[in-house]
Amino acid sequence: MRTVFAASSLTAMLALAPASPTFSQTPRPSDSLERPFASGGHVHLDLSAGEYTIQGSADNRVRLEWSVRNPERLRRVRARADIRGSDAWISLDGPDNGGLRVTVYVPRRSDLDVDLSAGELRIEGIEGNKDVKSYAGEMRIDVGRVDDYRSVEASIWAGEIQAAPFRASKEGLFRRFDWTGAGRYRLRASLWAGELRLYTNDDQPR
Repeated sequence: MRTVFAASSLTAMLALAPASPTFSQTPRPSDSLERPFASGGHVHLDLSAGEYTIQGSADNRVRLEWSVRNPERLRRVRARADIRGSDAWISLDGPDNGGLRVTVYVPRRSDLDVDLSAGELRIEGIEGNKDVKSYAGEMRIDVGRVDDYRSVEASIWAGEIQAAPFRASKEGLFRRFDWTGAGRYRLRASLWAGELRLYTNDDQPR
């Protein structure tokens, strides 16, 4: 009975996550926001449902670029970036089922704290501590050099964990894995339902 209930819950929660977009040549309404921010800081992100890429950059700034399916929905996107010393606080709230697609650029050397309600999340090219949480959807994290990590924790309530760099693969209900090393950074990734993948450039996700 528990398995049936959990499977039903997973189906319902994945329905909350936005569907993968169908790409076309039609330009999408877009906007952006930028703030100066030094390398080596801590970036906190509070994100509503959507499709996100958080990308490391050589620039000393944070920059948000977002688009939606139509102009009427663009004005309903609320983006904010507050800089307080070595901390950047970023929040983004978009319309439900608006096809929100966002790229966030941060300095390549940054610590991340990400809280995403649901959707698709990809983190690439960032060196530092990472604490990432999402309710439902797909999470892909480029971990860079395995030797850089002191500890790695990944957990999922229902779904799949693939972490080839750490020789871990889990599938089903209430799955998690823990790994310890000699590096300086910590990685924690938590997803309630969906797919969680940790990879390196030598193990690109398909």
